[in-house]
Amino acid sequence: MLTRRLTTMWLCAAAAFTGAAGMAGVAHAADFATQPVRIVVPFAPGGGTDLAARLIAERLAPALGTQVVVDNRPGGNSVIATRAVATAAADGHTLLLTTDIHAINAAYAANLPYDALRDFAPVMQLTTSPLLLLAHPSAGVRTMSELVAAAKAQPRRLSFGSLGTSSPHHLGFAWFQKMAGIEVTDVPYKGGGQALVDLLGGQVHLSLVVAGNGIKHARAGKAVALAVTSPTRHASAPEVPSIAESGWPEFMLVNWYALLAPAGTPAPVLARLAAEVGTILREPAVIDKLAAAGLDAAPGSPAQLDALVRREIERYRRIIALTGAKPE
Repeated sequence: MLTRRLTTMWLCAAAAFTGAAGMAGVAHAADFATQPVRIVVPFAPGGGTDLAARLIAERLAPALGTQVVVDNRPGGNSVIATRAVATAAADGHTLLLTTDIHAINAAYAANLPYDALRDFAPVMQLTTSPLLLLAHPSAGVRTMSELVAAAKAQPRRLSFGSLGTSSPHHLGFAWFQKMAGIEVTDVPYKGGGQALVDLLGGQVHLSLVVAGNGIKHARAGKAVALAVTSPTRHASAPEVPSIAESGWPEFMLVNWYALLAPAGTPAPVLARLAAEVGTILREPAVIDKLAAAGLDAAPGSPAQLDALVRREIERYRRIIALTGAKPE
C-alpha cells in the first residue's frame, strides 16, 4: 500500500510539473518576439500590399514589443519571396503578406519550390477587393451586354490590358470570355499602373482595376464603368452593376490579401499574431486607410483563411483548365 501511495504521489507531482512546464511553454510562445519581425511582401513598394504591410507593421511593433519591418522582395511572380518564407525559421519572426497569386501559382503547379498548403500556416485574411471592368469611351460600349455584342460582331477588335497570365485580372477576364463566347485581344502589362494609364489614353479598350480606384476615373468621365467582379454591387461603386447581375450569375472574382507564417510555427504564436492583427484591422483609422486604397478590411480566423486558400486553389484550377491559360 505504501509503495502504491508513493507511486501515486510521484505521478501526481510529475503531472503537475509537466502541466506547469507546458503552461510556461505556452506563455513563452505567446511572448515569442525576441527579435525583429519581418513581413515579407513579394511585390515592389508603393502598391496595395505594401500599404497593408506598413499599416500592420507600425501597429504590430508596439503590440509585440519589438521592431516589425517590411521586406519587399519582388520578382519571380512572387515565388522568390514565398520560398524565402517557406524555408525561414518557424518561430513567428518571419511572415508573408501575399495575395490570391499564392493560390494561382499553386493552381498552375508549375514546379513550385514549395507547397502552398503544406509549407505554410495561416495567420489571417487581411482584405478583399473586387475589380472593376473599365472601358475607354472609344470602345463604344456602356454595358456588359453592349460589350458582348460588340465583341461578337468584330472578334478581337477590342483589346484588354491584363497583368500577365498568372494574374487574376487575366484569368478572370479569360473566364468571362469563355462564358460569353467572345474573343478579345489580350495585351499583357507588368503592372496595373501602366495598364490603367494606357486605358485612359485609349491604347487599350478594356482593363480590370481595383474598384475603389477605378470608379474615380469613371466618375470623372475618363472611362466607362461596365461592371464589378464581386457577386453583388460594391459600396465603393454602388451605381455599377456586378457581372453576375448583368447576366452571368456564375461569375465572381474578388482579390484578397493574407498573412501566412512558415509551417510548424507554434500554435500559441499563431494565435497571438492573429489576435493582434485582428485588433489592428478593426481600428477605424486602418479601415479608412485601406478603403482609400480600394481595399476592404476582412479579419477572420486562421481556419477561415486555410479554407479560403484551399477553395481558391481549386477554383483557379477549374478556370485554368477551362481557359487553357499557361503560367508565365
